[in-house]
Amino acid sequence: MTSKHNRYPFPVSPLWLGILAGLILMTIILPGGYDGWLYYFNPWKANTTAPAWVHLFLAPITILSPYPAPFRWMVVVLLTALSVRLAVMFFGKRWIWVVFSVPFWWTVWLGQIEFIAVLSVILGWLVIEKKAHPLWMGIAIIGLLTKVQVGWGIAALFTLWMIQIHGWKSLLWAGMSMAGILGATLIIYPNWIALWLDSLRLLSPSGRYFDSSIFPIGLLAWGGALIPVAMPKITRLRLVASATLLGSPYFATYHCLTLLAMSSRPQYWAVSWLTVVPMVLFNNQRFGWIIPVAVLIGELWEIWHKRATP
Repeated sequence: MTSKHNRYPFPVSPLWLGILAGLILMTIILPGGYDGWLYYFNPWKANTTAPAWVHLFLAPITILSPYPAPFRWMVVVLLTALSVRLAVMFFGKRWIWVVFSVPFWWTVWLGQIEFIAVLSVILGWLVIEKKAHPLWMGIAIIGLLTKVQVGWGIAALFTLWMIQIHGWKSLLWAGMSMAGILGATLIIYPNWIALWLDSLRLLSPSGRYFDSSIFPIGLLAWGGALIPVAMPKITRLRLVASATLLGSPYFATYHCLTLLAMSSRPQYWAVSWLTVVPMVLFNNQRFGWIIPVAVLIGELWEIWHKRATP
């Protein structure tokens, strides 16, 4: 007999198709995607704040009609939803707790590109858990470094695991794919690195009204992430992803989407909505830190509970 969870294989359940249809309708009738139109949806330019591989990856959507036509935003929104659905398939639990979370809706409304980090986590996980070729890890690391505040810790953890599983030679394979991507960007967009760093310096998002960072206090989270206790790899991954955000000098609430995509639980969904309270009452968008704190505490509690239970 077919189980309830397998009755509708991805992605054809009626609820899921309804979500996708609703997202498409949203991009048609609402004036969203501001960050995307400003930073990501258009061809590369000298003052972009995204690394050049983002524009290389998103180049196909530039053949679609430019603003105010919604199609470029629509594609990125659908990619975000599909990447989250795929991540939950790999990491377990229910996609509904991620798709109805605050970071998801904030991401799609702004037209942010968190789907790149989500897909990169999946790709890296395939190398670690499914023994995919280490070449894929280089692509995953590049994708994770698109948002350093989200992915640098995950990239470092994946690299360590890759060496343990595939040996030191795997670094050469991963380095080859990374060099290939970087080389292609430098050929297509010469001098992009210096221009990109200069744009980031001018943007300087740290300390602005949407910055949820609690740096340097957040660095204490690494004590929990690196606790020398045996645990499942997915638990360690969640802890490191939480500490990466909390130890960063800058991150916004929508940056928590990658963490939630690998940590789909109703309690984390509920905590994400608590961030709305200070937004509504005090116009304060700086409480996104409670999401990685909740995941960190939740995962550590589960480790302790399992060890304490006979």
